[in-house]
This record gives sequence, C-alpha cells and structure tokens, in this order.
Amino acid sequence: MSALACLRVVVRCDQTEHSEEVLGQLVAKFTTAFLEVRWSWPRKFSAINPYAFLLNDPQAAELDIAELGRLSAELHAHLFGDGETGGADVTVLLFEGDDPAMAEFAELSEARLTLAMTDASAAPQGGRLSRITPDGRRLRLPPVAGRPDGDEAEAPPSGTPPAQPREPNIEAVQGVYYSARQIFIADVVASTPAEARTHFSLVDGDDHLPANPAAFDADCVVAAFQFLAESPSDAPLYLPISFSTLLRPSRRAAYLDLLAILPVSERRRLAAAVYDVPRAPSFQALKQLRDALDAQFSAIDLRTHDPGFEIEQLTAEAVTSVTLVLPQAEPERRLIVLRRFIARIEAYKRRRIWPGVTNIRTRRELDVALEAKVPFLTGPGICRPQIRPLGGRPWPIEQLPVPSALVSPRPQIA
Repeated sequence: MSALACLRVVVRCDQTEHSEEVLGQLVAKFTTAFLEVRWSWPRKFSAINPYAFLLNDPQAAELDIAELGRLSAELHAHLFGDGETGGADVTVLLFEGDDPAMAEFAELSEARLTLAMTDASAAPQGGRLSRITPDGRRLRLPPVAGRPDGDEAEAPPSGTPPAQPREPNIEAVQGVYYSARQIFIADVVASTPAEARTHFSLVDGDDHLPANPAAFDADCVVAAFQFLAESPSDAPLYLPISFSTLLRPSRRAAYLDLLAILPVSERRRLAAAVYDVPRAPSFQALKQLRDALDAQFSAIDLRTHDPGFEIEQLTAEAVTSVTLVLPQAEPERRLIVLRRFIARIEAYKRRRIWPGVTNIRTRRELDVALEAKVPFLTGPGICRPQIRPLGGRPWPIEQLPVPSALVSPRPQIA
C-alpha cells in the first residue's frame, strides 16, 4: 500500500516583478522548505522541476492533503505580500495516476494546465486531477457535474479507513518589551504542532522547548511570512535558530537552504534568536554563525542559560544582544541567577551588546529586572502567546503580563 501523486504549483508570473528564472528558484526553495516541514516522515517527496514534486506516502492508499492547502496561501504571501489580489495567483494542483501520466503532467505548459482545469481531454489520460484549496479541501477538476464547486466526495477504496485530516500548526508570537520606554519593540515567533502536549516557545522556559529543534525552526520560518504581512508596524520578528544544529556540518547546508527562502527585502524586520548557546562560544563558531545569518537577519540575539556567560570573550558588537534564560527552578534560585547576570551588565555595555532576560514569570522577577534597568524583557510574566504581533505597541508596566490571545489555530488566508 503506497500513495503517489504529482504536485504542481501554478503561479501567475505576469503579476510578479521576478524574472521567470528567479521565480522558478523562489517557488522551488519555498515549496521544498514547506514540504520538509509539513510532509513529515515516513512520507517522502522529491523535486521533478522547480514547479513539480512527486509525493509519496508508503503507509496510505490515498494521500492526506489537509496540510498541503496551506502551501498556496503561504507561497502567495511570500511572492505577492499581503495585497488585494487574493490567493488566486498561486494554485496547487495534484495529479494521481500511473508513472508515465504523472511524468507528463509534471512537464505540462502553463497554458495546457489552465485548459486542463476545465477540459478533461487536456490532462494526461489515466489519472485524476484535483485542486487543493487553502483550507485543505480537494476540488475535482474539471468540476463534477451537479457540484458547482467541484467538491469531491468519493469514498476511499474498500477496506481502507479514511485518512484523518491533520490539524494545522498553532502559530504564535510573544512580545519583546523595552522597559525604558514601556513599549513592545519586537516579537518572537513560535509554531506548535496541534498534537503537542504543550505550546512551544523560546521565552517560556525549558518545558516549552521543542524536542526537534530543526523542525521547529523550519516551522517558524514558514510562519514568519504571514506574521510579516500581519504586523501592524515595522517592528522586528525574532526567528528561532538552534546554535548546535546550525553549526553541525551535516545540517548546515539544509539550514542555509531553509533561511534562503526568507525575503531579503525584509532583512531589517528579521532578527535571529539563537538558542542553546554555550557559556563560551568560540570565535570560529561565532564567525560561522554570522556568516550564515547576516544575509537574512539584521540582528542576532544569543540565548544562554548561564548567568556567567563569557561576554568578555566577545569582540565589541560581535552580536546585537545576549539574553539570559531563567532556569526552571525554585523562585529563590531563579532570583539568584537573575542577580548574577545583572551584576555583569557593565561588561555588556563595554562590548556595546544589549543584555536581556527571558522566562520572566513573576512580578518580583520583573521588579528586580526593572530596578537594574535590563532593557529587553520576555516571558510569560511579560507577554503570553498572541495570534498577532505586538511590536510597536506601547504597554504600561502596570498592565503586564499581556494575557494570551491564542485560543485556536490562526485562520487560513482564503
């Protein structure tokens, strides 16, 4: 039992400012990154050309297409921004048939594809053509007689249980608070699989860190496109980057390919929140980090659990900021760690590197940080998960923390 299909991404290239060559590269990079995150093992995929991908699920008789619906909406936002042209500029098609028919479908011209959506004779014979909508529905093409919207309601093969739709990831942000001005100046992105036992977050402590950092980071890159479009200001978005995974030679190339899909035009609005940083990162490691991140990110924040982080070993302005992650410990122990970090703030000033504290949970911890004039603060005692960015919004200290607005997965863009 194995389900196979050819996925085609159709883009109205006449409405972009990209050349045909550049557009193909962008579609290929984004779709590959999307599938690496959403089309999880044991499912597999392979690229046939920049616009066509072979999908395989060895454990199913029919593909579960619930997550593929997001591809059109997110690719549209990546290529066209949040304009009024809607999602029609990107269409996701799925063709299921034998190998020769799928190979023919992968190479159809754009004009032939457009015709195949309304005329069955234009599609390769011996297969089934569908359009995947942004909300994850499968629409039969050409539309089935008697169903104006083409919504397919075919039963699965006899004896095969129907595929259970996968819930979309829950995507959220949490604000970065600048205490001196009482304003949220940025947001930290997170993305949590719907089946996870708790939400993932870089700012809520170790209990909320992902078990699979590479998948979490990739999910957050995909989520960032919509948050960039939805942000009420030009405030930065911090994207999670695993220090150890990025610097691992076997993973670095895949990380660089993933980060390459981020729009260079938005570099000033993108910042890297590099987590699991050791007490004393080497000069070579920091150079590799900068080389990997500088093209896409205007700021780099190092997140450390060690209040004795060796800031003296960094050159001036080696990174933008260093953030202490308060431990999962008893309240008094947390305050001891916080005060040890605060005692070394002058060393950060000498290096012209901003200090910050995250995983702040209580008013007492907040008051200690405010008294020491720690500039950047995050955590559940500052801002709980939100469905829209807060960056750029003033917020009185007395009204912290901002309560959670994360009541359900974010609605899909139609």
